[in-house]
Amino acid sequence: MELQKLFKGTYVETLRRGVKDGSIVKYYESDTFLYDTEKIYQSPLILKPSKGELKLPDKGSFYDFENSIIIYEAYKNMTPLQASDIRMWTYLAHTDYYQYMHNRWPGVQDKSAGNVSKYILDHWFISSPNQSNFLRHGIAGLWWAAHLTYDNARTDHYELTKILFRQLDFATRTLGTYFLARHKEAVFGILEYIQQYPDLFKNKFEDKSRYVTKYINQIGGTKPLSYFERGFFKSKLDEVKDKIALV
Repeated sequence: MELQKLFKGTYVETLRRGVKDGSIVKYYESDTFLYDTEKIYQSPLILKPSKGELKLPDKGSFYDFENSIIIYEAYKNMTPLQASDIRMWTYLAHTDYYQYMHNRWPGVQDKSAGNVSKYILDHWFISSPNQSNFLRHGIAGLWWAAHLTYDNARTDHYELTKILFRQLDFATRTLGTYFLARHKEAVFGILEYIQQYPDLFKNKFEDKSRYVTKYINQIGGTKPLSYFERGFFKSKLDEVKDKIALV
């Protein structure tokens, strides 16, 4: 199999500077991105998958859940360390999945983006290697969302992934902004709790999911979250169930 290609780190920064100063913004208006082929190299540790074509957004359907599974299955053998490589995700956003990026975030081509440079940086680039930034990235976020919610013990391994994508900003702006997103058992506990009480989260899902994640994150300020299993987090949410209902 072919080895996975990456942008060189210096080239990622060159592109980032070009977007910031506006000198290459026009490149993102095209259907294909013209990059310097001499600025790439092959990773000796990651294989390029033979499959992994993403569903393009169509008529208001983004297919984030479906695409999360597609990208995770394609790169399922990657370790979290390998999946923390900014160079690879930047490469994929500008090459293999460039058309998907344009369809998913069309603000450059249709001129709807207010601050075009910021718009490009927010979706095509990762500012720093931390959990929340990976989850907000157009391609990396799909992989990490599936990785955090994939449960091998379930018949449907992606049952919790679907809950994560129930609301657009749940993964990127709510759960992903907190330290607890690094701990799969904490994520499992929150998602299983939402699944267990559908009526509780039927209305005001965004507000209630924010309350829940903020509450668990506050517990993380006094307790080492990595020591606990999902049952602990569900029991803590049970203690504030009435408060969640009032949100």
